[in-house]
Amino acid sequence: MKKSRIILASIVGLIITGAAITIDILDEDRIIPVEGLPVAVKTYVQNNYPNSNIAYAKKKNEIIQTTYKVGMSDGFELEFDGNGMLTDFDD
Repeated sequence: MKKSRIILASIVGLIITGAAITIDILDEDRIIPVEGLPVAVKTYVQNNYPNSNIAYAKKKNEIIQTTYKVGMSDGFELEFDGNGMLTDFDD
């Protein structure tokens, strides 16, 4: 009986560790090509920053949502939700 509990506790520990590693991997920003941005993001940038270029684009796949970060050549960083709606910006 005691051996069964130790084995069960070990299995549960491995499952929790595996889930934590998976969540950590999913929660990272990945550099993507500008072409990989949603059309709504590219349209927003073109309409609101006509004199600036996209320096980089990042995609973050979170468990319940996807977000995009766009770094502009003039130093601004814009953040969008998975639908391409602006959610935050930093200057």
